[in-house]
Amino acid sequence: MHELATLRRQDLAEIAPHAVAVLPIGSHEQHGTHLPMGTDTMLVEAVARRALRDRTDVVLCPTQPYGFSAHHQFTAALSIQPDTLLDVLSQLIDSLVQARFRRILLLNGHGGNVEMMSQAVKLAALRHPIIAASCSYWSLLRPAPTTPGHAGRFETDLMSEVHPELVGPDRTGPAEQPLFDQAVVPGLHIERYGEWVRSGGVTDRPGDTDPTAGAAAINEAAHALESCVDALLATALPAAPSS
Repeated sequence: MHELATLRRQDLAEIAPHAVAVLPIGSHEQHGTHLPMGTDTMLVEAVARRALRDRTDVVLCPTQPYGFSAHHQFTAALSIQPDTLLDVLSQLIDSLVQARFRRILLLNGHGGNVEMMSQAVKLAALRHPIIAASCSYWSLLRPAPTTPGHAGRFETDLMSEVHPELVGPDRTGPAEQPLFDQAVVPGLHIERYGEWVRSGGVTDRPGDTDPTAGAAAINEAAHALESCVDALLATALPAAPSS
């Protein structure tokens, strides 16, 4: 795996046209009283590095560490407004295109980024003759009731595998899932004012940590991410527009 931060400009010019640029997106926000602010950033980086470490056809970009996290500012979060985040992602994609990449993958680690990430990819493919794609790492996993949740069982298990020294002992959660995580009607998403405060900033009970389950999820996501990269490399590039 090539890392953008360590490449010299002449090396980048040679590699970029034939590689997939992977840009991870994270966040810095509260994760209950037992997980660190940078949980989302650490987990998306862990998946990316495990998936891509042995590949020479990928350039891993430094992670964009701030996302849309206004819903966590009731305790602590560094947040970018949605329109600003869309502009940031769009400009980063434009910069990668200028650096001669034609296959770009945004890899997300925070639920608040999903809509802007998707729009950035759609708009980029309208502006440039490229292949642009996006996914959240948990969307590559088999569905489960508390996946991904927030600071609950899923993220706590993953962090107990990736950074066990950062997982605290005070693992409490709400008595019931917040309304926005409940399937009141299949396909319906409900947001209600104050729901994050009522839940204490955690979507489900973390329980006892299970690093074995965390490792299995990281490995499953990493394997699927490799398949995503393979799919992008196997997809024919569009023809450049005629002038």
